[in-house]
Amino acid sequence: MAGIGFELKKIYRKEGIARSAMGVLYSTLVTIGPMVLVICAILFLYFFLGVTGISYADRELLSSTILYTFIFSVILTSPFNVVLSRYLADKFYLEEYGGILDSYYMGLTLCAGIASLMFVPLAFSLRMRGGVDIPFIAATYVQWISLVILFFSITYLHATKDYKAIAVFFLIGMAVSFLLSAAFYFLGRQDVVHAILYGLSSGFFVIATLNFSYIKRYFYGRAGKYTECLTYMLAYKRLLFANLFYILGLYVHNFVFWTVPGRTVIASTYYTNLSYDMASCLAMFTNIFVMVSFTVVVETRFHNVYKEHMEAVLGGTYKMIVKSKKKLFRTLTQQISQIFGSQVAITSVIFLLVVSFGTRMGIDSVTLAIYPILAVSFLGVFMMYGNLVYLFYFADLTGAFLTGAVFFAVTLIGSLVSCNFSASFWGIGVFAGMLAGWTFSFFRIRWIEKNLETYIFCDYKVIDTMKSSSKGKIVYSKKAGHAE
Repeated sequence: MAGIGFELKKIYRKEGIARSAMGVLYSTLVTIGPMVLVICAILFLYFFLGVTGISYADRELLSSTILYTFIFSVILTSPFNVVLSRYLADKFYLEEYGGILDSYYMGLTLCAGIASLMFVPLAFSLRMRGGVDIPFIAATYVQWISLVILFFSITYLHATKDYKAIAVFFLIGMAVSFLLSAAFYFLGRQDVVHAILYGLSSGFFVIATLNFSYIKRYFYGRAGKYTECLTYMLAYKRLLFANLFYILGLYVHNFVFWTVPGRTVIASTYYTNLSYDMASCLAMFTNIFVMVSFTVVVETRFHNVYKEHMEAVLGGTYKMIVKSKKKLFRTLTQQISQIFGSQVAITSVIFLLVVSFGTRMGIDSVTLAIYPILAVSFLGVFMMYGNLVYLFYFADLTGAFLTGAVFFAVTLIGSLVSCNFSASFWGIGVFAGMLAGWTFSFFRIRWIEKNLETYIFCDYKVIDTMKSSSKGKIVYSKKAGHAE
């Protein structure tokens, strides 16, 4: 996020409509651009090689393989990424670059090891229960481990601020996927399912390799501090679990509906609910621009106001501290209201388009019945994520952890209950989880606003301002035993 913020600040130095549009476009390309590119490439492959013409079982085997590898690679890497993002920010601030590559190797080894262990029962089930051939299973593993490396590397790539390189890597990878899929199908005489899986696996492997090579060249110094990042994970375990619960909350309702009557079972291994999964996907993309909006406002306006308040705390008068505090929370409130208002307008337009033309686009009636509640729910879920970002800014890891836990628990329980309702009300579980998580995070921020002075000064101790470090005079520092 820090690298994105740096680039956005350069864009917004000059005011104007063109600059604002450029900032929004830049944020969109950085945050969701690569994923949109991947989705478009997969859809184009499906169309080009005629996936609709193959058997239903083969088509669902391919789609479920792609779905599972994407979802679980995101779930696995996200908690580690948020902690290592904090680790990188601290290292950049202290100008200690020697251990960054070591942390990348250690984190990557940890994620790849867990991913390999997770794949063993899946591979066994595909082979023994589903009768899937070994080359297909091997390609699935390559795609799975490549996506784990890819998603884990994103944090380190953003730290380099070379977003053009990231875009080029994804373009190269998707081009390789298309060319190899076509080669396997037309020249290698492979069936459509195997050709596409081989091509995609190769493309993601190329992206992962390019990411790895670039990070290795950029952070070339090594200090042998391989376990330092593990210490960070222990120290910031609440940060790790906050993101874990949040990301699980995004998908746990899908997992619940994979168990209800009417689910689809592929190769006696993959469980899906096509109508519910499609409705969830549509609802997410309906509200995805909330993430873009938060990236823009947090990394430009809020960051500057937050920095002003911290500077007032460090060396300002009481009046300056009070004034900057009021400005800080006024800005926060304005940003939340602004983002919510603009996203309601965007969501309303997309919602009307989906409801009005969904059947013409091939969306079934059950999906359209599930979609409305989920569309509203994910608007609130992404707004709740914005509150989490603000809690991270205030170093309230306990509040962030509790927000994620409440969201996950209520969504899980609500989905277990709502799966007994008619399809139109299946999204009630996510809606309840969203309400609970957003409400808790909102009042947690309000609690911080009322107790900000206590929250800051009781967790820190004032020390001699005449002492100086390489960073300048120190006014206060964190008490021992209060690491957040």
